[in-house]
Amino acid sequence: MRTSPTTLGRLLKPALVLALTVAAAAPPLLLGTATPAHAQDNGASVTPPMGWSSWSFLRRNPTEANIEAQAKAMSTSGLVSHGYQYVNIDDFWYLNPSTTVDSYGRWVTDTSKFPDGMGSVGNYVHSLGEKFGMYLTPGIPVAAYNQNTPIAGTSFHARDIVSNTTSYEANYNFGSGSMYYIDYTKNPAAAQAYLNSWADQLASYGIDYLKIDGVGDWDAADVQHWSQALNQSGRTIHLALSNSLDVNNAATWRANANSWRIDSDIECYCSVGSYPLTDWSNVASRFQDAPAWTPYAGPGGWNDLDSVEVGNGSNDGLTPDERQSQLTLWAIENANLMLGTDLTNLDSSDLSLLTNDEVIAVDQAGHPATPVDRTSQQQVWSAPNGDGSYTVALFNLSSSPETVTAHFPDLGFSGSATVRDLWSHTELGSSTGTFSATLNPHASRLLRVTPSTGSHYTTLHYNLVNVSSGQYLSVNGASTGNDAGLVQEPADGTTDQQWQLVPTGDGSYKIDNVNSGLLANIPGGSRTSGTQLIQYQDDNAANSHWQLTSTGSGSYTVTARSDGQNMDVNGSAVIQATPNSGADQQWKLVPVPVPGMQYKLVNALSGGRMDVNYDSTADDASIVQWQDNGAADQLWTLAATSTGSYTITNVNSGKLLNIPGPSTIEGTGLIQYHDDGNSNSRWTLVDAGPNQVQLQSVYDGQLVDVDNGSLTDGATVLQWPDNNAANQKWSLVPTS
Repeated sequence: MRTSPTTLGRLLKPALVLALTVAAAAPPLLLGTATPAHAQDNGASVTPPMGWSSWSFLRRNPTEANIEAQAKAMSTSGLVSHGYQYVNIDDFWYLNPSTTVDSYGRWVTDTSKFPDGMGSVGNYVHSLGEKFGMYLTPGIPVAAYNQNTPIAGTSFHARDIVSNTTSYEANYNFGSGSMYYIDYTKNPAAAQAYLNSWADQLASYGIDYLKIDGVGDWDAADVQHWSQALNQSGRTIHLALSNSLDVNNAATWRANANSWRIDSDIECYCSVGSYPLTDWSNVASRFQDAPAWTPYAGPGGWNDLDSVEVGNGSNDGLTPDERQSQLTLWAIENANLMLGTDLTNLDSSDLSLLTNDEVIAVDQAGHPATPVDRTSQQQVWSAPNGDGSYTVALFNLSSSPETVTAHFPDLGFSGSATVRDLWSHTELGSSTGTFSATLNPHASRLLRVTPSTGSHYTTLHYNLVNVSSGQYLSVNGASTGNDAGLVQEPADGTTDQQWQLVPTGDGSYKIDNVNSGLLANIPGGSRTSGTQLIQYQDDNAANSHWQLTSTGSGSYTVTARSDGQNMDVNGSAVIQATPNSGADQQWKLVPVPVPGMQYKLVNALSGGRMDVNYDSTADDASIVQWQDNGAADQLWTLAATSTGSYTITNVNSGKLLNIPGPSTIEGTGLIQYHDDGNSNSRWTLVDAGPNQVQLQSVYDGQLVDVDNGSLTDGATVLQWPDNNAANQKWSLVPTS
């Protein structure tokens, strides 16, 4: 449960526990999630920011001298040459805002710490080829209200924008009682002018990055108005929000900021001094919290997992394996790489981790990963790279050595692949079907996996049905050759009317024809409206990458990544055309399971596999989720019935997924049962987003669901009314 900020929250050790459950309403986990919501268009942070922040090491004592020493060390250590840019002053740089403000009601720099002022520090940082960041908390100082200070450049005053003097915004330095809430409805022009004056002053210092701390759901208006203020300042400034923000408001944060803290502080606050900086439990908490945020990461807006506590050897509070694992997770999640360590005293081994350019390239690529199976402590995280390869991380989160295995069909393809270790810069040769590594406790590997010629995709097969005509996306003459035109035709059940949506890692998809293995493509990269689409071999070009955007009514627009035009129809031809709201530019995704194919039914929230309890072959055996164990009771076939529904048959037992009773009671645990022909063992596949389905009972309309959104082995698979939660969504992963 979210709590309001406390005065001591920043300085107390947080209770970080590796959670085993998350809210069932969290966004789904799937390779190639939907395109991120629109990011604010301020030109900042096209890639995740990299640099250093003062809080973890300097804490309460940032000074002009030690900030400039850290800036110098970032340059001389070689970090800047590897992409680290920002030098950010966190809290404790200013005087108490409950008593002291400048003539326009803004914070006053503590000159005992910064005798030459912030502009001087900014100039020094910039002279090293680095960027400069500062820190604020929301609201307006109590002293500004008490003195009713004017708002710069206007006839307004502080009391024009405050309505409540009995409650306070968060401030970690001087505590509750130092900052009032701004009422943006009382005098909108005055409130915006106040923030504009702040932004203009910060810009005059030369800041390139602003962290606003203590932000909560209640501060959405502050974030929106601060975004406007910074954007009018004439300077490109990264806006960072902190901390423990709510994923349910992620679209708001992304629309108005460039990064957002998804969690509480990573520092362990284990001692009186700075060291140790963190501990494994604080790092490990991100493995459970990050996946819900993955869909929101993209150019201009990034998930902030907090500081990277790597650089000071054992003082980091982590083992060498744990340091590598922290960087591996941050990199594969495209998180901010903001160091919290003492750059003037870098450990050589840690420095080699921080300057590994292949790992940094993963972070900067902007293809955030998702975990394959969260029910296991031996986790595989994967992201497609758009060029046909996959970035794959293996993590052993347990306290004993374990083998971690990546199954290629779970990544999105089958067959063989070459594997490269990005940490060691080593080619590991070719593997078929899987890649395994035995890892120490809390250790990791970071790999690039490139499918070999002859591999094929394992994503779900679809018919793409035009809403206006009811006809199916097809290849003219069922051709298997390059340049064959795409057409719409009546359904005929052939594979040239079946397509796979292959994630590219940036929210778009390749649309692969099952019959030919070629992609839906705009010929020659044409930008001419009315151009007929073709199929063409995968050349990794943007004219064969497509964004699928839900219309909210069970269909999608299919938009070319290269020119923003939509897939449309003109007579029998399938063309690209300028976007409109017409039904001829809307397409339904109709899942088409392959007859006889053995599938793992994988829960979209947990990654757990639908499993028959204790491998039973008996009627009435209960259905649970369980981590992938390769057993036949985790394999299912789907057979179409004459009514368009499916039976879902367990490979081990030959029994069907069934509602016992049959019962209409929500929460009824599902069982396996012999085929008695009744509708309580018939299921409709409902599109739930690219490569996900809901399994809806023909008998009572309820959905197959994992109890309470559990992430644990043995959780009950039950029926529940549709609530659009991720634990009611499933992917069908073939075994080969």
